[in-house]
This record gives sequence, C-alpha cells and structure tokens, in this order.
Amino acid sequence: MRHIHLRPAAYPRLWRAVAASGAAVLTSGVVVAAATTTASAATGCQASYSVSSDWGSGFGANVSVTNLGAAITSWTVTWTFPGNQQVTQLWNGTVAQSGAAVTVTNVSYNGSVATGAALSFGFNGSYSGTNTAPTQFKLNGTVCSAAVSTPSASGSTPTPSPSPSRTSASPSPSASPSSPSASPSPTPSSTPTPPNPPGTWVAAPVNPYSGGPGTFMWLLSDGSILSNGADLHQWVKLVPDQFGNYSDGTWVQLATSPYGLGAAQEHMLPDGRFYQAGGEYVYFWPSGSSSNDHNGVQLYNPVTNTWSLGQSGLYGNLQDTGSASLRNGSVLSSDQRSASTQIFNPSTNTWSAAGSRPAAAGEDGWVPLSDGSVVSLSASGQYRYNPSTSTWTTLAPAPSSYANGNVDSSMVTLLYDGRILVMGSNATAIYTPGSTPSSAGTWAQGPATPQGTYTDDVYTTPEPNGKVIFDSVKCSWITNACGSASGPLVSEFDPSTNTITPISLPPDPSGAPVNFIDLPNGQVMAAAGSRNWIWTPVGSPQNSWRPAVGSVTSNGNGSYHLTGTQLSGMVSTGEDDFQAPENYPIVYLKDSAGHVTYARSFNFSSMVPSKPGESQTADFTLPSALAHGTYSLYVSSCGVSSAAGYSFTF
Repeated sequence: MRHIHLRPAAYPRLWRAVAASGAAVLTSGVVVAAATTTASAATGCQASYSVSSDWGSGFGANVSVTNLGAAITSWTVTWTFPGNQQVTQLWNGTVAQSGAAVTVTNVSYNGSVATGAALSFGFNGSYSGTNTAPTQFKLNGTVCSAAVSTPSASGSTPTPSPSPSRTSASPSPSASPSSPSASPSPTPSSTPTPPNPPGTWVAAPVNPYSGGPGTFMWLLSDGSILSNGADLHQWVKLVPDQFGNYSDGTWVQLATSPYGLGAAQEHMLPDGRFYQAGGEYVYFWPSGSSSNDHNGVQLYNPVTNTWSLGQSGLYGNLQDTGSASLRNGSVLSSDQRSASTQIFNPSTNTWSAAGSRPAAAGEDGWVPLSDGSVVSLSASGQYRYNPSTSTWTTLAPAPSSYANGNVDSSMVTLLYDGRILVMGSNATAIYTPGSTPSSAGTWAQGPATPQGTYTDDVYTTPEPNGKVIFDSVKCSWITNACGSASGPLVSEFDPSTNTITPISLPPDPSGAPVNFIDLPNGQVMAAAGSRNWIWTPVGSPQNSWRPAVGSVTSNGNGSYHLTGTQLSGMVSTGEDDFQAPENYPIVYLKDSAGHVTYARSFNFSSMVPSKPGESQTADFTLPSALAHGTYSLYVSSCGVSSAAGYSFTF
C-alpha cells in the first residue's frame, strides 16, 4: 500500500508524469482572466478550472494558474466553493479546507514558477446538489479576477456520458459491444502504413471515450488492447487496422464493470478472460459493496463482452498486493496485511489457501520463472514460491541501496538471460535466481538511473530487442527528493552492457509516457498525457527467443489446435500496482496482399515463461468473416514473432 494519497481518481501514475512534465490536461471548464491588481509575491495571474469527471456525488477537477508577474519560489492558491463541495484527495500540492474556503500550497518539488509559467494540481471532491465552479482564484494573495466563462468542449473530444451511481452498478452489465467495424478513426487505408523507423515514436488514435489516452493497457488474446474509457469502470479496446497497424486502429467501447479499481491485480486467464482484483483505490463498486472493499474479483469475457464476479479473496485484503500466474493459469496472490498467500482458480472462480511466506511484504513485484516457481522481490523481503510443495523460501538479501528504505520496489522484469532487473528509488539491482526453488540466488548492483531520476512505481516492459524500457521522474513522489533532470525520462536498460540510456520522448503536449506493453508486431505502446504512442525499438530479437509453430490441426468444432515451442515467451514482468505479463501466444494470419487477421487464442498449456525449446500448445478460433484460402500463420509472444510463416489453409 502506498504511503501517500495525493492521487487522481482515474489514472494515478499518468497524472504524476503529467505533473512532472509541467503540463496540465484541461479539457473544459471555467477560465478566469488575468488580474491587474498587484501583490508582493505575484503581480498578475490567470487561472483555469475544469471538471474532468462527475459521477453525481463526487467529481475530479484540475486547476492551472499561470504566473504573469515576477518569478516566485513558493505559491499558495485559494478559492471558495459556491456550494458544499469538499476536497477529498489532492495531488501535486498540500490542501487545507475550512468550510467552503480552500487553500492549496506547493510541495517541495514544484514551488518555483517562472514568469509566464503555470503551476497545476488536481483533486477529487464530493458534493450534493449542484457542482458549481468557483468564480475567483488567488495566487499568493493576488486575485485572478474577470468574468467567468465556460468554453465549449472541442468537437474532437466527445463529452463522456455521466457515470452510473456507485451503489447501483450492476454486477452483470448488459451493454452490447460496439462493432469493431464501426466508423474507425482514422479511416483505414487500402494500403499498409509504412512502419516508422526504429528509434522513433508514432501517434496512436486518441481514445474518444476519454478524450485522451487509454492507460493501463492489457493485450487481449485476439490482438486488441484492453484499456479504460473516461473512468476506471468504463472500458474500451483498440483494434488494429486490416494491416495489423495499431497507429491506424479503432477504439471500441465495451461494457462497464462492477468495480472501478486503481492499483489492482490484473492477469490474463487461460481461457482468454481478463482478471482484475483487489484495488488500493476503489472508485466504483457493485450493489452491496463499498469503497472499503479491497478484496473483490471481477472477470471480463471478451467473447460475450460481459463482466462477472468471482469469489472474494480469502484474507480480506487483496488490495495492490503482489500476484503472478502459475503454469496452469491460476493466480497466486498475497494479502496486504498478513503473510498468507492464496490461489485463484479460473475454472471455478474460487480461491484456495497456499503456503504462507516467512513474513509479510507489501509493495513487492512478482515474476514467474520457467520452472513454474514465482520470485517475490521488495525492499522488505525476497522470497520464492515452489508450486509443487506450496512453500516459500527466503532468498539472499538484496543490496541495501537498491530501494529507498521500506518503499515500493517498482517493477521487476525477467530478462531473456534469466536474470531479474529490480528498480527502486534511483538505483537498480540484478537478481540471479538459483537453480532450484529453494536456492538463495545471488545479487549484483545495477546501474544508477540517469540524472538521478526516480522510479517509484514506474512501469516497464522487456522489449523484443532484449532491452527493458521504463519511465522515471525528476522527483520522488514518496520522499520529494529530486534528481538533476529537467523533467521525466524514458530510458532503456541494456543487459548486455549493464547500462541505462535515455531515449527520445514522444512529442506529447501533456505529459511523458508512463505505461508500456509489447504489441504482437514487435512495437511497444505507451500511454502519455494526451494519447497513446507507439515506439519502434532499435534492433531485432535473437532467433533463439522466437516461438515456432510445429503443427495446426482442426478440433472439429470450428477451433484449431496449435503445437509449437516457446509459445509463452521467455520474459515477464510484474509490480504491485499494475501487471500486464504477456506469457501467452497471439496467433495471426497474413495473406498475399499483406492483410493481417488476428485469431482469438485460448486454452494455453502454460502461462509462465518458456524454457528454451519447450513444447507448448494452444487453441484458436478465426473471425467468422475471414475468407477461405491459404494464409501464412504466425505466433507472437511478448512482442516476439515466429520467424517464418506456417502455411495454413482452411
């Protein structure tokens, strides 16, 4: 569990990066023009206030104030609510409220505001009645006053529909899926988009259901990207175009979920369903539950576009605890407040007890290994789970400098060479697992993060070229300590040279990337402030990392059975607040004209990283509209595709 609660309602990590970049996302709201009055610390200011979401009893809002006077080294922004609004959470500042009067002051890393520069912060609030916007703001005592106006929303950014009542959310939504062929944006071309050169970014379509990015992304087994709409219980997916390009793909709205969870457990299941559970922050909940329910389980079925509830956790506190898939696709999970661990069975949607760890450890990242065991790493404990005995072993202690005391260890990433990259604070470490689940393993110090930037709760993914891409920020959101960077960075760790090198940022006006997942075509998708972006890594996978197709046979029921090697990939990743491991095969077909058709894969024989040359199986179905003929069939896992197409006729 985090030790700070200055968090936005919808996209916590995204907003930390937006704030660090010095930009604010303001989609609509009131604008207060420049003042002509003077004050000792500010001689003029302009303020903008916008409500980003409103669910009837609460809301999220953003404030941006431009300093039109001399540079300042600290700031205080004040206003008075016209109604009974109460600030319940605020980020990038410290808040105090007395009645309707609100005072927000800077934190250690954002007090300096140059002439013409803007400060920004956001908050969640509650209210009853009407949610009328404030009419006046002050910066260091100077009134930013003028007539209040409410600008109309841009035609390119649809206004999200009101969120349903929290207490009446249905456990089994009846919404129908939008058709993937419905009016795409942009309009698909009859010829494939040329691939962007290695080492460059290309924009993905703006998510029309949020007016910005789709964050916290997961790769569904049909090649589409699952994400959120305007809030965390609204869902969308990005469907690639007819040539398999995500930059020309289409966002499709999906059914809403019973829960809206922030910082939760997430995994794909062997039958292709999506598992989400716990949640450090619960923003929406089904009838009979509450915001204190950090123990629920919800499951999304992409075939029927429906959500259902699973059994809640055994020990009451799934929250944002470590979790990992076992070989059979069951989910191994810890409990936030105890050393107990438990296993979720997707076939029965129920839990069973597993062995307890030697001690409780929160904020840890978990990764499965090719032998089926699970390594759990954090600043407060290092353990390894043996599924054959359901027991945990204490590992060799991590270097004391790899994390900033008893705080988040950030993501842990299993590399292609079998080692594990661990990041915390502004240091890294490399753990080499022992040959058996009971082996202690060894540690080595890794390189420092560039320019002393911080990796508290950063997200990473192992790229198809063998490197690891991750984001870092100038200042730690936990300790407020700052490095020398001017803002956030995106970097790559190269295990072959044991070095970390910053790479270019996409030209996003509203914040740097904070989430990363591998796409089946070898690219990496990230979510930034205003939209998603697609990165093409420099370099190619080693042939020994590639999955290979052995045979494809009909199951006689419209599905096909695939055999091959290394179908679950050879790398993985995990963190307590967000998990998107891709240890399952994505099947796609190519015709002679270059058109790409994704199948829907399921029934995976293994959902842990593969041993070299390991034989594995999966089933898949084809879209009903696919024309009969001969195609080249490929398999991709963790962004790495099979080298040659397998001739497939149906």
